[in-house]
Amino acid sequence: MQIAAVQLNMAWEDKAANHQRLRDLLSAAAIQPGTLVIVPEMFETGFSMNVDVTAQSEAREGEALLRDLARQYDVAMMGGVASPVSDGRSSNQCVVYAPDGTQLARYQKMHPFSITGEANHYTAGTSPVVFQWQGVKITPFICYDLRFPEIFRPAILRGAELITVIACWPAVRSEHWVRLLQARAIENLAPVVGVNRCGEEPKLKFDGRSCAFDHMGTPLFEASDQEQVIITEIDLEAARRWRSKFPALQDITGVSDSAVVDDSTPN
Repeated sequence: MQIAAVQLNMAWEDKAANHQRLRDLLSAAAIQPGTLVIVPEMFETGFSMNVDVTAQSEAREGEALLRDLARQYDVAMMGGVASPVSDGRSSNQCVVYAPDGTQLARYQKMHPFSITGEANHYTAGTSPVVFQWQGVKITPFICYDLRFPEIFRPAILRGAELITVIACWPAVRSEHWVRLLQARAIENLAPVVGVNRCGEEPKLKFDGRSCAFDHMGTPLFEASDQEQVIITEIDLEAARRWRSKFPALQDITGVSDSAVVDDSTPN
């Protein structure tokens, strides 16, 4: 499976500018049909707590852009958006669209970042999701979720073969970002792709380092601190062979998969 990781330098709270940046980056990249294209968390605005700006209207313009790009490039588009406001709060979501406009998944961040008071502005999700693209079961997560390995296990028990994490992960802790992604790959016997932003927000700097690891934890790529699109191939057959040869997942105990749902309908 081909993956295109879009490491975006987001303009702060400027949806129009970020929509155009995404279009420009993809137009300059060699995106093949069938690729899974991954765009960072809250790609329209950056990681802002100002829901009056970040939240989509009922027209869901950010999602419309992802659908349009999926159709234009004949790919699956995954990206982070803020839902329309409900009861004063939005939700930090990862959505995925197929080329025909079908919603493949909608995942809501389970762990709002407490240091920034994210939970005061964005409602937490309650469960992972698993969806299929190109015959591969994929489970998406968002940023701070990465620090909680227990939420990955239920998705893996439902057969997830590829893990994605979209983020606005700051430079001050970027080594944690890389090592935790690698750990999730090793412990779940699954390739992991992490797509981060780069650039600056008013209070934070981001050094990118979007990266991917195979099922053994071997690095596939690690981006610099610059805006770019990184294209890589994920060998799912090798991962499947490894799971058969080294069936550690069969020895997991004490974890329930009952909270995990396959999500193919809009929320």
